[in-house]
Amino acid sequence: MARPSSSGQYTAPAEIQALKPKDVRCSIKVVHASNKHHGSTKHYYVCEDLFVTDEKNPNRKKRQTGKTIGKIEGGKFVPNNYYIELKKSEADLEDSPTKNETSAPEIASASEKEIKTIKQSAINMNLDMCEIDLQIKNYGEYAMVLESTSSVLKNLEKHFSDNDARMIYAMSIIHFIEEYTPASYMKDLYDQSVLSNKWPSLAISENKVGEFLVLLGTHPLICSEYAQDIITQSSGMTAIDGHVVLSCSRQNDLADYGNKYHTIGNKQMNMLQAYDVENCIPLASKVYEGGLPDKTSVQDLLSEYSFPNNTCFLVDMGFYSEEDLGLYREGNNHFVIPVPENTSISKAMRSNLKFTGRFTYTKTDENGASYDDIIEYRESTVKELENLYQTMIDNETDRKNAEIIAACPKGEKPKLIQHRKIQRSLYPDDRVIMCRDSDMHEKMVQDFKEQIGTDKNHTEERLAEVAPFFGLILLRTNFTVAEKKPSEIYHSYKKRWRIETHYNFLENTIKFCGLKQENYYAMQGLSFLTVTFGQIKSAYMKKLKSAEEKIGKMSIKESLAKAGRIKVSQHKDKTWHANITVKKNADMFQEMGVDISGDLKKLALQIY
Repeated sequence: MARPSSSGQYTAPAEIQALKPKDVRCSIKVVHASNKHHGSTKHYYVCEDLFVTDEKNPNRKKRQTGKTIGKIEGGKFVPNNYYIELKKSEADLEDSPTKNETSAPEIASASEKEIKTIKQSAINMNLDMCEIDLQIKNYGEYAMVLESTSSVLKNLEKHFSDNDARMIYAMSIIHFIEEYTPASYMKDLYDQSVLSNKWPSLAISENKVGEFLVLLGTHPLICSEYAQDIITQSSGMTAIDGHVVLSCSRQNDLADYGNKYHTIGNKQMNMLQAYDVENCIPLASKVYEGGLPDKTSVQDLLSEYSFPNNTCFLVDMGFYSEEDLGLYREGNNHFVIPVPENTSISKAMRSNLKFTGRFTYTKTDENGASYDDIIEYRESTVKELENLYQTMIDNETDRKNAEIIAACPKGEKPKLIQHRKIQRSLYPDDRVIMCRDSDMHEKMVQDFKEQIGTDKNHTEERLAEVAPFFGLILLRTNFTVAEKKPSEIYHSYKKRWRIETHYNFLENTIKFCGLKQENYYAMQGLSFLTVTFGQIKSAYMKKLKSAEEKIGKMSIKESLAKAGRIKVSQHKDKTWHANITVKKNADMFQEMGVDISGDLKKLALQIY
């Protein structure tokens, strides 16, 4: 999305000037916007004209541009909510017994001058009900999220224009509260919430939302700058992982048959994200073709961003390749990654399942109770394991050749197997730590025993073969012994699970799955929004946890459901009121920093 240029006022054409309303003193503001893809465009906004006393010459009045009352679009004047309320205010003032008095205590601070200005610039209008702003709004859940996540908006405003930052923020809030919302439903939810009172000028129609997502996707540099700023301030413990998004569109450029085809039975898109596991916030996101391997897409993601020195990348085995291992260590960075079973170092390490040490790892069960589990381990280096594997295949080759010689008829030359040299790693000093979770090992053995006899794959003989490998994981890292102990390597890698929890939140709570999106650029725009509403989730969860002592332990979904019971409604006298809530819920609002009475006053003054 292009950064807005100076909006400078220029004279609108006569045919445009003729379209502005005749019942209000107003002028047309011409806003020029340009970007390399769509060229230069003009937007015509209609602004109220106010006449105020000149401070330098009290005997004179000077014109001042007031609030926007609508725009010229599609050959006609399109009023906004402020214009409609302006007309309604005039009607109410005409019916009022006194000119300088309001009946609402919440707007008692409105000055006589402000009331006269409204009266002077408004007249009665006959409006259809559908054109009038809703008089009852969803308030509670939106108020709590707005209060808890204002830092996200501030970060957005550093890189985007105020309007674009609010658009991203508002859309992200709606996704967070209402679950993933297609563009066709976004406006209804926006209008029904107090977001439409806070930012009445936002264009959240289906077409505008679609166009906005495309602009995000076609202007990735601004999105990248925002992500880079977050990365620079991150903890340095960065998980990178992919997530499959089912594509329900036949014309999606990103949809392809991928590694999850046998599970989902359809084409997929691959979302790749970098995630700060200490602060529990997504840092960057991009969507790739469904058939592209993870170890290839991660190269593209890492080339786009600069990660601070001493970053520790926590990645899954799908991102294991010599080229990727080189990327993870650039700039004095480190990594922890599981070793795939089909590699030479894994085969060598698994050939001897003797463990030389143990440590404890604290787990938390489904009820929140903590307990210590015993982890057995043995450590080696890539060089030692490659030497061992070379010896193993040399011995196997010698054994087979001995059998060939023994079986060869006298007088014939035996066809011996050539000794094969393994391909050596470029990083022989990397450590490899083999760990076995005793608790997981026992559970997996018990699960297997319960299935013995159910099919040909579950037998006593098969159990004897596979049981030693239950609960086993091999971790490769470039941390030296002096930098991290085996227990610290294991603890660091276990934090990678937090990105899995984040993806679970996207899929099961936000319902970001089974998308019908066809446009490549709109999909990239949506991918960026997953970063912002992921950051909203993190900020909201921190606030919720800080209030836990007073309001008790509560999930995001539960807190939003409780807060959602509080609606605000506008009465005939323009005052806003909240429906009564139980004391426990009122305490929740207080602990989350929401000032209900203050918000009601702001709503009445149209400054919420």
